[in-house]
Amino acid sequence: MALKTDKKRSKAGIDIRAFEELMSKEPDKARLVLVHGDENYLAEQVISCMEDHWLAPGARDMDMTVIDTRFSEKFDMEKLIDAAMCVPWMSQARLVIVKGADITSYQATDSDIAFLKELPSSCAVLFWDQDAKFKATTSVYKAISASGVVVATPIGDENEVAEWIKIKVSADGYRIDDRCAVSIAGRCQNSLMTVSHELEKLYLYCEAKNTRVLTYEMIEECCPPDFTAVVFDIMDSCGTGSADRAMSTLSRLLSAGEPVARLRSTVVGYLRKLIIAKDLGNADALSAETGMHPYPAGKMVRQVRNFSMDKLIKLYISGANYDSEFKHGNIDERVALELLIIAACSPG
Repeated sequence: MALKTDKKRSKAGIDIRAFEELMSKEPDKARLVLVHGDENYLAEQVISCMEDHWLAPGARDMDMTVIDTRFSEKFDMEKLIDAAMCVPWMSQARLVIVKGADITSYQATDSDIAFLKELPSSCAVLFWDQDAKFKATTSVYKAISASGVVVATPIGDENEVAEWIKIKVSADGYRIDDRCAVSIAGRCQNSLMTVSHELEKLYLYCEAKNTRVLTYEMIEECCPPDFTAVVFDIMDSCGTGSADRAMSTLSRLLSAGEPVARLRSTVVGYLRKLIIAKDLGNADALSAETGMHPYPAGKMVRQVRNFSMDKLIKLYISGANYDSEFKHGNIDERVALELLIIAACSPG
């Protein structure tokens, strides 16, 4: 299953499903490919699709060149051209994969642009960059988008990833319910690469237990903590004024060594969703607006009844202010988080 491309999360490009369809019907239009986005799992699928089409079986070592500039020297277009011009030994085209070139920011010459626009029929080239330095206005980007194809691989939202998990688990011969799928998505911060690794662990656990059903108890034992679920419990306590319970839950998580920064960020992000939930007042509308799965969206709509809109806005502003104070060295990060939780527990 492919995740849809959301313009809010991705600057430009088709999704992987459209790319796979293009490769099956008009592969010559996909000799020049730019993959960008933060979902490495989908990027790897794009590369795999290129390999399957352009390379002969067993010819990967002979007919594929990988230029990885993420951890070494800067990108050199001449090196790419030299690799692309090599005649393939067994395959219909030599495949050149360039990782981390930040190609849309590259200061290309006219001859570089000309080469990209007129790739030899004996090669295919794929650039793989993340979004940090992506620019859709440069001459290199325009050359690639005009002569080839741009594929966006953004991190999916909770609803998309949970549905992806359910479909994958079913295809792998196991069963999982909505609650567990949402929990895995949250624990993995919606990263399909992380999700796939966690599912491998859970499948092994299932084999040891002689079952094909993934349960919440298994997930609790095998997977990282579900920060969103913990924050839900904390805010539930805050909504009823149970400061001792909220602080106890917070202390237990921090004592287990979980990073304060991630938890603080999750709390502030959760407050933002509570404001949206309060404004919309409907689980379906909240799910459509934020990409949340309907299951936690319904729980959040019920939870937010314990907070006024004014209080939620004040808490969100306080969270932003504490963040600024921490970054300027004026407050300890854990103290800032604790003050925010205490404020959420207070009446008003």
